[in-house]
Amino acid sequence: SLVKKSLARGNGNFVLTNVKVTLNGKPVAIAKAAADYEQPSYPVANLIDNDPKSGWAGNGHVEAKNRTAVLTFAEPIDLGESSALTVELSHQSQYNQHNIGRFRLSVTEAPEPSVTPGAEIPLDLIDALTLATDQRNPKQVQAIVSYYQTIAPELEPRRKNLADWQARLEAIDKGLRTMLVSASLEEPRTMRILPRGNWLDESGAEVVPAVPAFLTQQAIADRRASRLDLAKWITSPDNPLTARAFANRVWKLFYGRGISRDLNDLGGQGQLPTHPELLDWLAVEFRDGGWDVKRLVKLLVTSGTYRQSSVPTAEQKEKDPTNLWVARQGRWRLDAELIRDTALEISGLLVDSTGGKSVKPYQPAKYWQHLNFPQREWENGKGDELYRRGLYTFWCRSFPHPAMTAFDAPNREECTAERARSNTPQQALVLLNDPVFVEASRAFAERIASQPGDDATKLAWAWQSATGRAPTEAERAILASLLKEQQARYAKDAESAKQLLTVGESPTPPNFDPVVLAAWTQVSRTIFNAYETTARF
Repeated sequence: SLVKKSLARGNGNFVLTNVKVTLNGKPVAIAKAAADYEQPSYPVANLIDNDPKSGWAGNGHVEAKNRTAVLTFAEPIDLGESSALTVELSHQSQYNQHNIGRFRLSVTEAPEPSVTPGAEIPLDLIDALTLATDQRNPKQVQAIVSYYQTIAPELEPRRKNLADWQARLEAIDKGLRTMLVSASLEEPRTMRILPRGNWLDESGAEVVPAVPAFLTQQAIADRRASRLDLAKWITSPDNPLTARAFANRVWKLFYGRGISRDLNDLGGQGQLPTHPELLDWLAVEFRDGGWDVKRLVKLLVTSGTYRQSSVPTAEQKEKDPTNLWVARQGRWRLDAELIRDTALEISGLLVDSTGGKSVKPYQPAKYWQHLNFPQREWENGKGDELYRRGLYTFWCRSFPHPAMTAFDAPNREECTAERARSNTPQQALVLLNDPVFVEASRAFAERIASQPGDDATKLAWAWQSATGRAPTEAERAILASLLKEQQARYAKDAESAKQLLTVGESPTPPNFDPVVLAAWTQVSRTIFNAYETTARF
């Protein structure tokens, strides 16, 4: 009848307001009270304060556990054979039915009785201990031995060692990732065409697993097809599409365009490959190589075609201006995530650790204010989270990251084999003003200013670090003029220099002159805006 198999009949919890003890009708003074557990605001000391509005409680509505209280008399008492010791338990709290439903009383001769949390002896163990040794069954003997091992002082070092190893095992278990594993039903469900979409109408024709009817069919006649059969069909040597489509997409990653321009369609509505024999050969190499992606990538990047210069000759410009025949290496603007990663890498801020949860880099304030169900607010990450690779950016498909959207990152509402590559003024504004690029420019400026030599030497080092080549004389002159102009500007407006250097969470070293560092920051912003910095050659 006790609720939740706990201690009382109300909600499982009790509130004991007072305890009074008499010996042969005379009150016995109680000096102190102790307990193995006290619910917040309900200490065991309330049992002897003679206040019916207070009391001791044990959180029985939260967890069903035995609770123990020890009351120590002010003076020892003498119990004779005819003595009558009376204990009165009062339950006068404001909470209904918070009476103790089952309890046990005992007395002790210990001069200083105490209670150890969790050390109360179970009732079944007490019953076993009261029996003579020869009357205990094996189960009771084992229970006594097991309990003794938990309290024996000489076993304390071993208990601590065991607890340490158990904690280590628990930490290992918590560190393991749980994965969902699908299991096939012993008897697959019958699937039918739903007449007019009515799922209650089972008169429609039965539908069994199969591949689209216009494609080469699976040779399975004696059983129902499974997903494993579909996987084998996709990678079958008789399937002309899988290896070709994948090889074409990998080629695009390293050459800027596919051998067949349309990555989504190798059929009749797609574009014919410029080098069909090459595509077939790559597909066969990929398939016969065990579908080894790393092997295919190595094959492409070690080829003479890949290692060509991207600088076109006059003849190539005339005969193949779009590099359709791959007479040279291609050049194209990097994808959105890589543009950000490049700026962070050049600046020295990039954290290239692998794996982990998604991170939240800088994003405009209140960008999510119209996001509902539920309403949320974007909170920028802290520390290394701000400088991890763009791959790990937290993504909201209805409100994608605006800086990445500017560089044609898809919203990920559907799979995208090939991204568009636009060239808009908005992209230049992002590179100049987005906090991540401003902060990266400042960090790069710190690296530039720390280089030995004069300003011309530092400019050459900066351009070389960002683009991989030495600057031309015209580029040197433009950057030198910009540096001189910005130094003069910030010398007159030191406050603006200080404000510029506060963008971003990374600290600015105190040993730099704000005017000098701000001027180099503007030079860095210009370098980050150069096409060669955001493009792949």
